[in-house]
Amino acid sequence: MFGYRARIGYISPSVIELNAYDFYRIVPKGVGLIAVACMVGGWKEDAYKQALSQVEVCAKELGRRSCDFIIHGGAPLVLSQGKGFEANLLETLRKITGVPCTTSIVAAMDAFRDLSASRLAVVDPYPPDLNDKMVKYLRDWGFEAVSVVSLGTTFTESSIASIADIYRAAKKAVKEASNATAIFIPCANFPVVDVIEDIETDLGLPVISNITSQLYVAFKAIGMREKINGYGKLLRML
Repeated sequence: MFGYRARIGYISPSVIELNAYDFYRIVPKGVGLIAVACMVGGWKEDAYKQALSQVEVCAKELGRRSCDFIIHGGAPLVLSQGKGFEANLLETLRKITGVPCTTSIVAAMDAFRDLSASRLAVVDPYPPDLNDKMVKYLRDWGFEAVSVVSLGTTFTESSIASIADIYRAAKKAVKEASNATAIFIPCANFPVVDVIEDIETDLGLPVISNITSQLYVAFKAIGMREKINGYGKLLRML
């Protein structure tokens, strides 16, 4: 059986690009990805709502595929709707699929709590209006984005940011922050995996990325405790 140790269902916010590549670099053998996409069209409110309208259809398809855990990807889709939306979304996903679920921003916040991190230096590609929504959403949950450094890429070009760009942005974000306790890099399509260890080593703070926080929460939920090295403190905590 494909994914004989675990089958992780994933509702991708858009095209399945770096998220699948990074998944298979990180997970232990015997773990499989079963992915569909809701195809958000950009960082705009109407695009979020259109993509969210596809969630139930995507969940029903994953529910037919013997998944052990479901990840709803795409932090902007959820945080843009404000605090409380995530609870209803996760309840809907659980009812449809019958398995435990998370969504990107919820997984990140679970990781913040387990790392005792409440003051965040943020690095992302998002436009100013989306960053404003993210800062407010995190504040509503008791987390403070003490600095935000955006690389300002377009929606379709976030994957072509270089690891050097991300490293320097993290260094800038930490410098601008006042006593940050973690670095948050939320974008699903950022090539951050190769540079997590460098950032943590040089800046002395844990990095919470999209893929690492999602896998951390998924593996905890299904009881997979294999320590994963090379991708930051969070996954070593398993």
